[in-house]
Amino acid sequence: MRTRAFALVLTVVGAALSAGCSGGPEAAAPSPSPSLSVSASPTRTPTPTLPPEPTPAGELVALWYKQDGSERYNELAKRTRGVHDLHEQGRGVIDFENLSAALRAAEAHQEIPDAPTQAVWANAQKQTRSGMADVLSGSSLALMPLPEDEAREAQARGWEKIGKGLAELKDLDARFRAFGIRPDVLKDPWAAYN
Repeated sequence: MRTRAFALVLTVVGAALSAGCSGGPEAAAPSPSPSLSVSASPTRTPTPTLPPEPTPAGELVALWYKQDGSERYNELAKRTRGVHDLHEQGRGVIDFENLSAALRAAEAHQEIPDAPTQAVWANAQKQTRSGMADVLSGSSLALMPLPEDEAREAQARGWEKIGKGLAELKDLDARFRAFGIRPDVLKDPWAAYN
């Protein structure tokens, strides 16, 4: 009887040992050690923020600006602002010689290589030219003087157009700045307004 009990115990112990070594489903998985746990969110070092890459349009506009575009723009803005300011102060202005020369130089210069920016530039020139023509047609220098009331209307219409041209030039300045183009402080036609 003892031999049988001993054989039974050996069988049970052998079965338990072989089940533990076989790696089967009944094998107990080792529990992880608390000192070996990995944190859920690793710490990252912040990367420095780089300025945005200039757009191709911005690079082309900057190149236009450097290649005498700034001179044409600054001169036209300065002359337009000058005559408009004199008019706003109530001074009679009919001498557009300097403004006309600045406008001719701007019109002869190459187009800005960005369609929306060029549209603003072209409209500023168009408004200014049309405004000068209306002011002159209502002046005493007109080849065919208009009746007094029509002359006043023509001059009012002309100064309104010159004002719109000035507003377009100011909008152009904002577009240049959006492209990262900053005017030379000594040549900035808007220095008194900034």
